[in-house]
Order: sequence, then C-alpha cells, then structure tokens
Amino acid sequence: PEWQNQPLRIPDRDADQWDDTDPLEQIQRTREKNKLTDGHFVNVVKSVKWWRLVNYEEPKHPKGFPLERIVGDCCPDGVGSVAEGIVMTLENVVSQYAPYALASSKPALPDYGVPTHDVLARLDSEDFGEFYEQAKAGARLAREAFESQNREASGNLWRDLLGIPWDCWHIPKKQVK
Repeated sequence: PEWQNQPLRIPDRDADQWDDTDPLEQIQRTREKNKLTDGHFVNVVKSVKWWRLVNYEEPKHPKGFPLERIVGDCCPDGVGSVAEGIVMTLENVVSQYAPYALASSKPALPDYGVPTHDVLARLDSEDFGEFYEQAKAGARLAREAFESQNREASGNLWRDLLGIPWDCWHIPKKQVK
C-alpha cells in the first residue's frame, strides 16, 4: 500500500516538533543484518543496550534506536557468536568514531529510509565523547573476557561488563522428594 512508502511522523518532545522516520525500513535493515551475522545481531544489540543501561546513567543518550543504529554500523558481518559481536562492535565504535572523539564532535547517522533525519540529533558532542570513553572501557573488558582461557575468570569479566550481580546467576536446585 501507498502509506507504507511514506515516512511516519513521530514526536520529538524535547524539540517540540515532529520528525520523519521509517520503521518498516528499520525492521528490514535489522532482518538483513541479522542474516549477515548468522542470527546474532539482534542479541548483540540487546547486549549493548543492556551494557549501557546497567553501567551508565549518564549520558542519557544514545539509547534505543540511535544506539541500535550505532551497533548496526559497528557490528561486522559474519560474527560467530554474541560474545564476538559484542567485542567487535565495541572495538569498532572505538576505531570508527575516534576522529569525532578527538575533535570533540559527533557523527551524524541518518535514519534508514529518511536520510534527512539524524538519529543522533539529541546527542551533543560532550555526551558523545563520554559515550565514546565508555565504549573504550567496555571494549577492553569485553576483549579480556572473550580471550580469557579461564572459564571462571571469563564469566566474571562478562558479569562485570554486563553489570549482572553474582546473586542473579545463582539458581537454587529444586528439592527432590
């Protein structure tokens, strides 16, 4: 239908205006990327969003689709696992966005299907720089967890990265009668 070819207008309450977006194109791009990553992309996105949520209250942005858009640009095709996807994504954030961080600026990332809409418009340069430093720290920890040959040490490092307290991992055994 014709309406599906038109952008959807969504409110930007902070700017008190309406922005164009294309959720059907976003869904299509996510499906394509998920295929290119052997089904791992969606879980890499969830993991990176979780990492940000549990470890950093500030800066408020990027989150939601803008963070997914960053992950989409930085998660390489062909990753072999969610763990590898997390490591490579955070490392690629560091390498791809270093020029912006060094220049105290931020990238513009167009919305899929609506190139005039910058999904990082709400993010200022200072907040982007803070996010970049968080990604650097996360990339180092993720790489250490991924490469650790000690299973317990690796698990502890992943817990540190993803902010999951030890008591959440303990599942009591059911009593057998």
